Amino acid sequence: MMDMTELRAKEIMTRSFFQADAGISLQALRQQAGDLGCEAAILRESSGKVAGVAGRGQIQRARGRPEKKAVECLALSEPVTAGEEDDLGRVVSMLLDGAGGVLVLDGAGNTAGVITPEILAGRLFSEWRKCRAQLDTLMKYASEAICVINDREEVEYWNPRAEVLYGIREKDILGRPIAGFFSNLMITESLRDARVFRELYHQPREGAHVLITAVPVTAGGRVIGSMSLERDIADIVYFNEELSKTSFKMGLLKKEISRLSKRDPFARIYGHSAVIKETIGMAKKYAATDTTLLITGESGSGKELFAQAIHEESSRSQRPFVAVNCGAVPQTLFESEVFGYEGGAFTGAFREGRPGKFELAGGGTLFLDEIGELELGAQVKLLRFLQEKVIYRVGGTKPVKVDVRIIAATNRNLEKMVQEGRFREDLYYRLNVITLKLPPLRDRRADLPELVYLLTQELSAVHDKKIAEIDPRVMVAFMNYNWPGNVRELRNVLERMVILAEEEVLRQENLPEFLKLRTAPDLLAIAPGGSVRLPEVTERAERQMIVDALEKSGHNKAEAARILGIPRSSLYYKMKILGLASKN
Repeated sequence: MMDMTELRAKEIMTRSFFQADAGISLQALRQQAGDLGCEAAILRESSGKVAGVAGRGQIQRARGRPEKKAVECLALSEPVTAGEEDDLGRVVSMLLDGAGGVLVLDGAGNTAGVITPEILAGRLFSEWRKCRAQLDTLMKYASEAICVINDREEVEYWNPRAEVLYGIREKDILGRPIAGFFSNLMITESLRDARVFRELYHQPREGAHVLITAVPVTAGGRVIGSMSLERDIADIVYFNEELSKTSFKMGLLKKEISRLSKRDPFARIYGHSAVIKETIGMAKKYAATDTTLLITGESGSGKELFAQAIHEESSRSQRPFVAVNCGAVPQTLFESEVFGYEGGAFTGAFREGRPGKFELAGGGTLFLDEIGELELGAQVKLLRFLQEKVIYRVGGTKPVKVDVRIIAATNRNLEKMVQEGRFREDLYYRLNVITLKLPPLRDRRADLPELVYLLTQELSAVHDKKIAEIDPRVMVAFMNYNWPGNVRELRNVLERMVILAEEEVLRQENLPEFLKLRTAPDLLAIAPGGSVRLPEVTERAERQMIVDALEKSGHNKAEAARILGIPRSSLYYKMKILGLASKN
């Protein structure tokens, strides 16, 4: 969809023009314009000077006796000139400043086209009509529920998918404040705070669980509204389950095929979100080089999985991949384990000596995980290898040339450690030639349904279980959790649930306590009539969660909002409607 502010003079002007003598009569000018079918006329004096520019409509509407000179009837003013690349803003300014028209000159200084107010208006209307048609088509056929509000928080667009998702007709909501239909709104937060929310779990009203992207709409540097795109989590879960079932079957076929042909090493990294696709794409580029690579990312985000995939994608794939956890090997043994030792180097050493991880990885890749845990002494020896491509065994004096690629990984802030003197600056720059930053799971929530299904199938096979279904409430709990331990934590949670599951369904009851939605007995207490209404349970649950968070934070509302994972404005709103606002 074209941005009309990016229009250039050459795209606005008409090339359909003719030139006439300034002394021509109005009748003759009309006759000539009709015969030629041109959109504009340039009137020139006998000296060659341009007397004025007139559009076809202006010529037809001109008043005066037909035999009178056209220039007198048209009240023309001197036109200005512009280049073909001048933008819309400059053209509009010229016309607003009183120019009778704009002659657009090409690179050689010749007249390439003409712009009059009516030609400009026609071009802008045509572009607006095209943009409107494109927008209407997008709104009508988009698979997401789309809502657009103005700066007064009134609904300006409400597409058919939004009608289906929320059961609100377009004619009932257009032009009305959106707060009259929803109690918990991320689109208004995006408007008020000029913030972008991308693929976050959201519950805008009772019973609605969506994945939302909300962005402010700006014009001229000012926020004029906000737009939200929402997907029903139930739909995401269903389609991902169907997709994942097919993908799982395809995966089994791929595994069989991979025995006969080279497989994609990155197939073990689950997910199809934009951020994980971009990360995998970057990793594949890094696999094509032998340069030292530093992988950064939170614990459990898959650093070793990526390192192994990069190795298998590289030209070293037929040689060993050796992994060393720098934090798990005692520092007193690290040098002998990694660099090897000569016979008799220390008490208890093998007489013939022993090769270290560097030599065992010869021709392949050495993966140094948790590189930030290395002591300074070991850092010096690693730096020497990176500079000279040789190692010295413990107790040895002869250099051993080793051909390995180093891939290091850390969840620590190495730059900060350099500043604190706990990590060598020269080693940091040697390791940080190219960097691959892995996204945390909370930044790729769209991958959760696929990850949950595939990991569940994998773990079901390991524990000889048959899990065919996942309770949607489980997925809601997963979507609403930040996963500080990332995919490793998700895998551990699922493994526990698979082991404890007594049926073919992973239910809410199987969730660990820290993931369970508030369903304590006091919240679900049955009313005397023998039933309980969901809105009452929801209200009591929210009230109890807010009270607990306030008590835990010492009634610091900013901290309580952080604990609850909601904006502070939302906390104030909920406290007000729940009657908690007056409590200290």
